[in-house]
This record gives sequence, structure tokens and C-alpha cells, in this order.
Amino acid sequence: MRGDKNTAEIQSGVQERKDSTKIALVSCSNGMTESFRPSFLRLLSIFEEAGLEPVYGNHLFAGEENPAGQSGRKRAEELMRYYCDPSVDAVFDISGGDMANEILPWLDFQAIRQKGQGKLLFGYSDLTCVLNAVYGKTGCACGLYQIRNLLHSQGREQLKSLLKLLKEEGRFRGKTSEIHADLDWSQVRPLTDLSVHFLQGESMEGTAVGGNIRCLLKLAGTPYLPDFSGKILILEGNSGGADKMTACLSQLSQMGVFERINGILLGTFTEMERRGDGRRARELVCSFAGELPIAATEEIGHGSGARCAVIGRPLKFGI
Repeated sequence: MRGDKNTAEIQSGVQERKDSTKIALVSCSNGMTESFRPSFLRLLSIFEEAGLEPVYGNHLFAGEENPAGQSGRKRAEELMRYYCDPSVDAVFDISGGDMANEILPWLDFQAIRQKGQGKLLFGYSDLTCVLNAVYGKTGCACGLYQIRNLLHSQGREQLKSLLKLLKEEGRFRGKTSEIHADLDWSQVRPLTDLSVHFLQGESMEGTAVGGNIRCLLKLAGTPYLPDFSGKILILEGNSGGADKMTACLSQLSQMGVFERINGILLGTFTEMERRGDGRRARELVCSFAGELPIAATEEIGHGSGARCAVIGRPLKFGI
């Protein structure tokens, strides 16, 4: 594992490809608290045992006076450094919270478009605004997924699925570990394989956008909002009850989103489901969506078993 003190070659720009799978860890939203540090070290060990080479900078943890750890500009520069480094195969954001949209004015979307093609940025929750902005401004796909899920009960199986995804992306090479040395990849469930059921309609198809409903709406009225035409809109939520969800759905409706998309994929709405209001959440979406096809899954959201949807790539269900 390597932090900034040992990654001067990253800061200097282009470096030669090494025979290993290098993944970068960033924190674009609120920094991790010190209580997470033991889990962070365990996460690094998981990567290394899987034959991955993690690298990271100095902005992962929050400071005493700044919950983000560093300014939006500094966090954006760190993300850009890894996006533009050809030796980095994928970038995983491990943060969450409220402050991810602070980095958007400092991102160099032209550089991402030119140097980041084929390199996936993964994140979830508050990173919804960054993932959709990157896709909207560059066309580069991003993974709606939280790498910290590897720390939980389904972590080992998810790790295999993640390695398979990196392999399919042409981003897995080098070291062999006992986790995948004799692995039959055909028997590994793809990380992007989602189990869904339809609430209305029978099929839908389109490019994926969206994620966390509250954080997606941070892009409203900004130049970073993606085009919703013909898309499949993913919606999930963590905090808030029916009142907050109604407010968010009302804003999406008033923006004309439901008139332009091809369908909706509903993930989990954690707080409402914890209150026993999960059915109410689905009913609210149906009431705003008209006759749009709507599918639901337990595998997108804030649960530790959540899988991955790739923003900017086709989704197809029931076809």
C-alpha cells in the first residue's frame, strides 16, 4: 500500500505501465473519521491479498476543523491526478456525506475525456453528483458502487465479482492470489448483475443515470446535469421519510425528467424501509411516474449487499 509520500511518480504525471492492477482511493465528499482507520487498514489488506495495488493520498480523513479533510480544490486535484495517471486502473471513492459537489468546478472534464476513457470511477450516495457530472460532461462511464462493501458479510463474494468486472474492463493484470488463482470466472456473478422485479410495465431499456435522489438533485440548475432523454433513471435514498421523498420527486417532475426518461430503476430507501414505509416509497414513485415502466431491486442503495450499476452504460430489463 502506498500513500502520497511514496507516489511522487504519480504527481509527476505519466509513468510506465507496471505489471499489476493499481487502484486509487479518494475521498471527494466528507472525509473518513478516525474511527474508520482500522477498517481502512483492513480494506487495504483485502486489496493486497487479492493481488491489487492500492494507492491513496493525504485527503481521505477529516480534519478537526474541516469535515472534508481538505478544500474542494485539493480533493478535485487528487481525483484528477489519479484519473490522468495511466498506471491507475480504477478509482474508488470511499467517502460519503454532503460535500462532493464542492469539487465540481475544479474538475478538468476535458482531461478526463482525453485521459480517463475506459477508467471507471466508483462511488455512491453523495458521489452521485460527481458520477453523473463526469458522465454528462465527458461521456465516461462511472460505477455506482461503494468499495467499503467488501468489509461486510458478502465481501468475499463481492470481491470476486469486482475482480471479474475489472478483468472484463481490461483492467485486471499481474499478481495472482489464492482468491482467484483457480477461479472459474464463468461461475462468478457479475457485479453489475441485478435482480429486479417490475412494479409496472414489463420491460425497459436505456442508458443508466441517477443514483441517490437527494444528491442527484444537487446538479439541478448547474451545467453538470446529464441529459435524461431516453435514459433509465436510478433512484435510491438513505435518510428522510415520505415528506422529503415527495419534495425530491416533485422537483424531478417539475424539471420535466419523467417526461424524458424511458423508465425507472428503484433501489432501496433505507430510512423509510427501516420505518416500515418501503411500500409507501414505491407508491410515491409510481404516483409521479405516470405509465413509465418501473422496476425495483434490493441490490442498489446503502445496504452492505448493494451491487453496482454503471452510469453511462446501457441497462436492459425484461427484454
